[in-house]
Amino acid sequence: MRPAELDLEGMLRRLHLPTIRRLCAELEERAEAEQLSYRDYLAILVAEEIAHRAQTRITRSVRKAKFPFLGTIEDFDFTFQSSVKLQLLGSFLGPELVSEGRSLILSGPAGTGKTRLAIGIAYRAIQNGFEARFVTAATLIEELSNAARIGRLAETLHAYIQPH
Repeated sequence: MRPAELDLEGMLRRLHLPTIRRLCAELEERAEAEQLSYRDYLAILVAEEIAHRAQTRITRSVRKAKFPFLGTIEDFDFTFQSSVKLQLLGSFLGPELVSEGRSLILSGPAGTGKTRLAIGIAYRAIQNGFEARFVTAATLIEELSNAARIGRLAETLHAYIQPH
């Protein structure tokens, strides 16, 4: 079969490569203009597909986490909450938070940034490839208590145990 007879669009659809399918014609023109090698052309297309999939996974994981708002560690105002230092959070911002089963308890009066910080740390875990679930302690206790009372504790607990 000659290359002109191949249905590239159909093959990319079948392989579930939507980003490559969307960008290949545009990038083909760029590759010709810049005289990119076949290898470089293919590498750029594959890198774009990987980047798009990573962003899609993050978006999906953030939605599943049920954050009340989205904030990152970079957005956290360490000058407002001077008792928290970014350097002290180092090990909680890497994959070892989840892979080593570490825990972090944030306590203090209302309005001191605990929720914002927890969301920033959970978002970083999502960026590191893990899943997260946001819930306040009060909501967790209420939901588990109600579930235990009606005999559905195991079923309700599953939603909290599943994320990394």
